[in-house]
Amino acid sequence: MQKLKLLLLIPVFSVFLFSCTGSESDHKSDSQFNVSVTPFQPLLINDDHNSEGLLVTLKDGKILLIFRLDPGKKGDHVGTDGYIAKIKYNPDTDKWGEVETVYNSNRYDDRNIHGGITKDGRIVVFFRHYDGKETEGRYFIYSDDNGETWTEPQISKAWTDPQVNNIPGIWSTGQMFYNPDINMYVMLGCRRYITYSRDGSSWEEYNMITDNEDYKLSEIAGAWCGKNLMIALLRDDVREHGHPLVQLESHDNGLSWTEPVQTNIPPDKHWGAAPQIIYNQNRDLLIALNSDRYSRPNEQNSLFIYTARPDDITGNPTGWKLQHELLRPWAEAGFTGDRPLNQNLYGYPTITLINKNEYLVVFTERAVMDGSEQADLYYFRMIIN
Repeated sequence: MQKLKLLLLIPVFSVFLFSCTGSESDHKSDSQFNVSVTPFQPLLINDDHNSEGLLVTLKDGKILLIFRLDPGKKGDHVGTDGYIAKIKYNPDTDKWGEVETVYNSNRYDDRNIHGGITKDGRIVVFFRHYDGKETEGRYFIYSDDNGETWTEPQISKAWTDPQVNNIPGIWSTGQMFYNPDINMYVMLGCRRYITYSRDGSSWEEYNMITDNEDYKLSEIAGAWCGKNLMIALLRDDVREHGHPLVQLESHDNGLSWTEPVQTNIPPDKHWGAAPQIIYNQNRDLLIALNSDRYSRPNEQNSLFIYTARPDDITGNPTGWKLQHELLRPWAEAGFTGDRPLNQNLYGYPTITLINKNEYLVVFTERAVMDGSEQADLYYFRMIIN
């Protein structure tokens, strides 16, 4: 395995714990809270292109990051050498392990990696094979032993060759989530589709979310948030100022959806890249992550943390509350690394729960160096108290 340079710094936090049972009275008493974040910490800083992935919390409390790795200085945003890798995090010691290979086609760029974990611990990863010009096919793999071993690439009606089922592009950046109202796992996909599975091992059910052409809809993230309600945030791929994320709602667990409406994410109607959203049922709280790109200068690009009660944004897509705007690491005063600020922020945040009060977030920085895109991973911890 290629030797990697891991830069690990130990942050210092103060975490305030309290009871959170999820009852209605708890939700009311928890109506006031603070969202704090630790400083950015470098995760993988090396010559590889490290980007895009998912976080899953294992039953032993460790956390697995699964991401795309295009090795060496020739690694780039798109190529034919990218593969699926993993690295484990110990939240108690704030230390990361060694990078290991999950899957490598040795032929295609194995990219657009996303997915999640079931209640029984099955880790599901979706991705596509890209030959540098076109998509060869879309697949998923899964592991029943905490990511130690994996299935061969699986196909299905919902995740396969577009020439077979004529679905123009089901891949995405959001997380697989569980909907207890229908006892199904749900995965939203780019180009307006929703897919379902009983246990993560078969994905045969799917339907379209919207055929609206008012927006150039692209990357998507969604969450179940109680009372048969699902919320989806989508990137509008018109990249000028005035094109924030749009929101869709389903009040019947995905059978039908409202029309897309612009949100207040990112602020001031700046253009938002890949969204992320997660629901904390105990708090009855949605957390949305996003980053801006294109509509502001590179040195102003930021990550954004928003929260909302589902009732506050249902029928009100501009009801999200901005908790933090976090200036990208390479634009912070005092940055002493060797990365030039010549590329907009990659972003693509992924999030998972550490404990009832704390989350882990991983995202990607980038710059053009030696003729190719350099991408490095950073992380921080978010505390709700």
